[in-house]
Amino acid sequence: MMRTAELDMADSVSPNDIADFLNDAVWAVRSTYHTILKASPGAAIFGRDMLFDVPFLADWKKIGDYRQRQTDRNTERENKTRVDWDYKIGDKVLLLKEGVLRKSETKYGKDPWTVSQVHTNGTIRIQRGTKAERLNIRRVTPFFEENND
Repeated sequence: MMRTAELDMADSVSPNDIADFLNDAVWAVRSTYHTILKASPGAAIFGRDMLFDVPFLADWKKIGDYRQRQTDRNTERENKTRVDWDYKIGDKVLLLKEGVLRKSETKYGKDPWTVSQVHTNGTIRIQRGTKAERLNIRRVTPFFEENND
């Protein structure tokens, strides 16, 4: 970790102090271990380890595959609770409440909205009265009316 207390406490800072500080900052950025690259950024760019004089060869295919697996895992986690539903015009949906909810509150609003338009990019336009919004389908859930027969 870089120590900057001496610079903060100094009455006057010389250009030499600033140059030393910038050299330390550049070294810190280039030598910090990057978890996705499995190396420091400097080693990945320059092909040599920044701390030891050893060559480093980045396997960019392996790095790309690792990042893709992370993205797929994150997408799967986000979609785990999503209800798989094909929305149609005229369907009723409940809108997800935003913010911090009380313990006894439900996460969806009580009044249904009507789907007025379905887009191919994962969004729908919903309408209730004169108010209309375009939302991602992750923010809504299908509403099923109860039959009291």
